[in-house]
Amino acid sequence: MKCPACHGSDLEPKQLEEGLVAASCSECDGALLSLINYRYWAQHTDLSKEEGELESLEASENPEEKAQVCPKCARLMTKFKIGLMTANQLDLCSHCDEAWLDKGEWRLLKQLDLHGQLPKIFTEAWQRGIRKERMYNVVKQRYVDLIGEEDFDRVEQFKQWLDKHPQRDDIKQFVITSYE
Repeated sequence: MKCPACHGSDLEPKQLEEGLVAASCSECDGALLSLINYRYWAQHTDLSKEEGELESLEASENPEEKAQVCPKCARLMTKFKIGLMTANQLDLCSHCDEAWLDKGEWRLLKQLDLHGQLPKIFTEAWQRGIRKERMYNVVKQRYVDLIGEEDFDRVEQFKQWLDKHPQRDDIKQFVITSYE
């Protein structure tokens, strides 16, 4: 198989972790990981123990920003956001159930403590959660800009209290009713 990023280098077996083998490119250091192999590895590995600290590492992203072509079946792979803490995206061939990891992305997943839940990243629920969190951050920043950080914190505390209150609808009605 040829590397989908370099378009010329052959993919060779490489161990990402003890017992977890991927098809890796020696040129760009990307890796094609079978999710079937990953699931087997994750079920038979204690992911709670970590060998030492991980150094801070920036993972590279495919600079082309184009969809990758699966080296196995030649179909387009779909990009999935990892989370809001990084701009990196993982590529998935849903036909072959293979994920392409650019250089350093496995280490990034470990840093973010996501290496034990890789398949979840490819779900609609995970992606929806990222979109929802991003939208919340945009709305929050808008209101922080409008009313200031301190007042926003007070309003947010009130909102959290209100959301749990059994008579929240009555309280909301009172708050929006004007008696000027």
